Amino acid sequence: MKRIMGILIISWFASTSFALEADFTGYLRGGTGVNFEGGKQQCFYNSGIPANFLRLGNECDFYSEIAMVFHHKKPDVADPVYFKTNTRLVMQGKGTRQWEPAANRNIAQLEAFVSAGGFSEVPGEFWVGKRFYRDVDVYIFDWYYYADMSGVGAGWDQIPIGTGKLAIAHLIQSDDKVTASGDYVETSTGAPVLQALDLRWKEIPVSENQQLNFWGVYAFAEGSTEGTTVYVPTNGYSLSARLSGKVGTGFNNFTLMYGQGAMSGLNIYGSVRVPENDTSQNRAWTARVVEDYHHDISNKWAVILSAAANTSDNGKDADSKTNWYEVGVRPIYEISDRFQLVFEGGFSRINSESEKTGTEYIGDRDLSRVSIAPQISFSKSIWGRPVMRAYLAHSMWSDSNKSNMAPATSVFANKNAGTNFGYQFEAWF
Repeated sequence: MKRIMGILIISWFASTSFALEADFTGYLRGGTGVNFEGGKQQCFYNSGIPANFLRLGNECDFYSEIAMVFHHKKPDVADPVYFKTNTRLVMQGKGTRQWEPAANRNIAQLEAFVSAGGFSEVPGEFWVGKRFYRDVDVYIFDWYYYADMSGVGAGWDQIPIGTGKLAIAHLIQSDDKVTASGDYVETSTGAPVLQALDLRWKEIPVSENQQLNFWGVYAFAEGSTEGTTVYVPTNGYSLSARLSGKVGTGFNNFTLMYGQGAMSGLNIYGSVRVPENDTSQNRAWTARVVEDYHHDISNKWAVILSAAANTSDNGKDADSKTNWYEVGVRPIYEISDRFQLVFEGGFSRINSESEKTGTEYIGDRDLSRVSIAPQISFSKSIWGRPVMRAYLAHSMWSDSNKSNMAPATSVFANKNAGTNFGYQFEAWF
């Protein structure tokens, strides 16, 4: 059924595109590989640290985004008003074979929204619907760490305020607790929601090459009851600042972030069901610093250098602290205009007081990885795409991390390292 729906949607795009001018964009990645024990490629993650630390040679799926923007009206000299309809589909599979079982593949709608702007009465752009609502990412960690409030809502963007631009959004995240048949498990308020008021003041020049960006959110959910269970009201906020711009001939992002309560995750996924016997979410907090730098150094070398550190408290009365950090580097040697040799390496560590064996703390859990990948690139740049590569990736972890690296039935269950060899591609357009 998902395949049929996908075909119908794409066919609808094709049948209507002649009536409107449309832009077609997308992102695709995928590949395959084997581990040195003889089986399929095994990806290794340091659980508790978000996203995919050092992604080169550590992506175990096929992932595609296909997006279209339909221009109902483009701005022109006579009338600067424009209207656009935006839609994006995502398809994901484990990449085990060409035709995969239904449990190994998925298709979903990530974006469906209308935007309009260019009005003489008010400045900026208005939008309503479901969309990616996020800012920059750390590429080698595959991590949208800053202002990722992607979801459903409405907003007013590109409002001139001082020397910068303001964006205002009201986002509504519905609770995803459902029954076996897919129906929402309702409370006395219906399907409970987290509402977020999101403010972004962007592109404020502080020097010739540097800009400041500020992000603030206030989020809240009403209290409710579900049978005899009582959920208390919850709320929280986040405050962040990001300095971005050229450093020498490279580009840098340096970010400070803080979130509390329902925004302690620094995203829109705070719980809306906070039971009266455990209100720890309302006391939780997170502080984070992120550094991301990329630089085409010379005619032969380019580099990406990224690091993050995070400290948090889940609000529990005991064993509530978690600290983690990660650092990674990706040097790229330009053999020629099309052929490159890519290296990647780094280290991550997490320590959570809530992780114990019996009464003993597990302590630091470490994960390191080194990878090498000769690749063919569309252009001589860090961001040249498409690319095709062969990779060799070796991951190493501490004894304390063994149970997190692989299930007990895995060939890696009692090992401290794993090596993969394989092939990958990545493209955006």
